[in-house]
Amino acid sequence: MLRRILPFALLPLLTGCINDGAAYRIDGSRHALTVVREQNLFWKKQVKLAVVVARMPDCQRKHTLQEADLSTPVELWQPGPGTFILAVGNNRYVTETRTCLGFAPLTEEPPGGIGVHLGTFAVKNGVFTFTPAARPEEAAAGSR
Repeated sequence: MLRRILPFALLPLLTGCINDGAAYRIDGSRHALTVVREQNLFWKKQVKLAVVVARMPDCQRKHTLQEADLSTPVELWQPGPGTFILAVGNNRYVTETRTCLGFAPLTEEPPGGIGVHLGTFAVKNGVFTFTPAARPEEAAAGSR
């Protein structure tokens, strides 16, 4: 009897856990960057962040970023073709989609800068999502 009840008694401990992600599609659904959040213990106020870099069918790889607060946004930048920079708080990481193997924390800003701001991965209305950055022409129209 106890064996049947025990799994149901443990369910409330799992209800607050997080395992979600949001994608930035580069060229359709087969070429994308997906930021994944994992929280295995509901009482922790932090999530483990990772990025899945994919250009299917050629490559796909998951790279660990860091732990961060639940509400920490992840900014996405593109300094050049196929190269991306993810900013989490004061930390920055560079990755690429040609082989999906290239990944490293940035210790200093690249010589040409971090590139074009593509958008932000963040919780919006209770859902982790990617919100594209306003294009320069949209920002200019909004300021008039």
